[in-house]
Amino acid sequence: MTTMMTLADLLPVSEEVGDWAVAACRGDRHPDRWFPHPSEAFDYAAETCAQCPITIACGAYAADTAQTGVWGGCEYRQGKIVR
Repeated sequence: MTTMMTLADLLPVSEEVGDWAVAACRGDRHPDRWFPHPSEAFDYAAETCAQCPITIACGAYAADTAQTGVWGGCEYRQGKIVR
């Protein structure tokens, strides 16, 4: 039996960001869209982030902890905004 992973399964446990339970991406069934290849668009993730109440804190978390992927509506690579 295969278990479907959602983006919520990848969210960190972090009090710095606040309540991940209210994140707009929580429960998203397309985690690959949050970690695009450099040639891929990240419109899906950016549009979802635009509706999120913790966007600023999420981006700050990504920068502070050297994350890669789409966080807070921007794409990060090792904690630096790349687009």
